[in-house]
Amino acid sequence: MKKAIRVTVEYYNVETNEVLESDVIKTDYIHKPEQLKELGYLHSEQIQLLATIQNFKIKHQATLCNDDKQCPLCGKKSHKSGIRKSKFHAALTDHEVLIQRRSCRCGWSSPYTVEAIYGSSIHPDLLEKQAIQGAENSYRKASKNLNAESCGKRSVNSIESIRKSSKKVACVIGNNKLKQPVTARNKAEQLIVVIDGGHLKAKDKNSRSFEAMITAVYRPENIRRVDKYHHEIIKKTCVASALSDHQQTIKTLSINACRKEGAEHKTTKITCLTDGANNCWSIAEALKPVCSSLTKILDWFHITKRFTVLLNIINEDNKERLEKIKWHLWHGDGNKALLKLSEQIKDTTDDALLEKLEGLYRYISKNQNYLVNYQERHAVGLHISSTFAEITVNNLINSRQKRSQKMQWSREGAHNVLQIRTSLFSKTWNEDWTAAQSVIYKQAV
Repeated sequence: MKKAIRVTVEYYNVETNEVLESDVIKTDYIHKPEQLKELGYLHSEQIQLLATIQNFKIKHQATLCNDDKQCPLCGKKSHKSGIRKSKFHAALTDHEVLIQRRSCRCGWSSPYTVEAIYGSSIHPDLLEKQAIQGAENSYRKASKNLNAESCGKRSVNSIESIRKSSKKVACVIGNNKLKQPVTARNKAEQLIVVIDGGHLKAKDKNSRSFEAMITAVYRPENIRRVDKYHHEIIKKTCVASALSDHQQTIKTLSINACRKEGAEHKTTKITCLTDGANNCWSIAEALKPVCSSLTKILDWFHITKRFTVLLNIINEDNKERLEKIKWHLWHGDGNKALLKLSEQIKDTTDDALLEKLEGLYRYISKNQNYLVNYQERHAVGLHISSTFAEITVNNLINSRQKRSQKMQWSREGAHNVLQIRTSLFSKTWNEDWTAAQSVIYKQAV
């Protein structure tokens, strides 16, 4: 006796249970699966099943679109003006929706496309996928990944479509972050702010590269020890900008990030750590209105990085002198460190080493006002450094935007990607995406 499975969909009256329309969408004879791929349905078969069920449901939902027979302008009876075909792109499948158009003698005409009715022909599930894929991968790779999910090439998942979708979502999220947030109810006594930047290769032929600026804000109590040598930030707010607007955007985003983390101008003390670049200090200065005091510190992590480079190329005889200079800096004695460093420069004959030592001298001299007694602060558990800065840059910029040396960026394109990546990195995506949907989509009337 042959046995089979029949997949049927029904459109019925819930009150009477009367079946108004039914459709057999698939019939399969049951046989022993000799190979694992014969167990259940193949990926392509699953997609086809879903597409057929979707079409059945959409057909009956579409009859309810534009079902208001009264003109919203004059109140008189409206008339049918033909059925129009409209494209609709679901998360995994594409569809054609038949929508009844209505019009009135007063000149009113109803919207008759999915996009006109709902604000977009791309389902939110797919738009979210496109935005995240476009932010985490190259647009080419994102297109390939999404087409693989749908088991076929879809025009809505083209490189250009994903670029446009990512831009649309990023612009809304970016604009929302520029609006002053409601300050957290529990005010922060202290906040740590880390400011850093990363260089990207520019598309502009007149410029080799440009810098994207990143600010990360978190409370000291949100640092959790992972093991003896590692810590993690369990809650933070990250913002970024690649725009050339005299830092207006990144400053506003940074201020709002502090407010979101609970900054209050009368009570909150902010400790700001940067790599010592002028643009970083400028962003730090902009935070003064949202705190009672601002302590700006040259990040010990970045000082150490410079010494590590020198210690790897200097000869053994001079390593001890260099370590002594670092020791003076560790104890906050910039004058002594610069004096010792100038003496070592005079005694150096190697041109390559001399250039690096002079660069270190300029770096320490320029940032001397931001040196602190790192040893004392460290001893009492105060912040002196944050490898979080390097982790943030690597996660937000290097892993997506510098993975390929051939990858070139416009400032706007890089900025858009960063708005989505900072949202994901800060773990605020669900909140940001919900807010973005309310702007991108509209409710049918």
